[in-house]
Amino acid sequence: MTTIPDVPGSPIVPANRFTPDAQERMARLRAMAAAFPDDEEPKALTPAEVRLARSTSVAALENGALLIDAAPSISNVADVVELRDAIAFELAYGGVRDEARSLARRVDMAILRRKLKAARTARGVYRIAKGLVTIDAGDAVRPHVTEMKRSLRGRRRRKNGTAPEAPIAVKK
Repeated sequence: MTTIPDVPGSPIVPANRFTPDAQERMARLRAMAAAFPDDEEPKALTPAEVRLARSTSVAALENGALLIDAAPSISNVADVVELRDAIAFELAYGGVRDEARSLARRVDMAILRRKLKAARTARGVYRIAKGLVTIDAGDAVRPHVTEMKRSLRGRRRRKNGTAPEAPIAVKK
């Protein structure tokens, strides 16, 4: 991928040195996703449908196909070819799914490794700056330390429900 535009003018400057490579990889992944053999307009599955499909093993599908073969009277209820086609699809593309998950995990861990190194550095600078603002020479960095404190503080989770109210005292 090049950053040189087709039309004359100023070159497009990427946001950072990783952007062109990341954009190229995302384009290749999108092309792979577009070429994946799926329905043209796949309908969204409900959570119940996803649970049902995930909880039904390949062995159960094959047993269903064998049952249909053994009892021709129920063959008009389901298609053996459709069951075996679903089995073949899962066996063929299960590895692709696993590799895609592995790739996603590798990318996530690479991002976290770089972020961890930077996070340790930023927190170390913050610890030093907290000491610096206690002296007169630290007046210039005081707003930065305050902002860093605000950005490092994690957001507190709210408890579900409301807090129990204090009982009302009744005079006797």
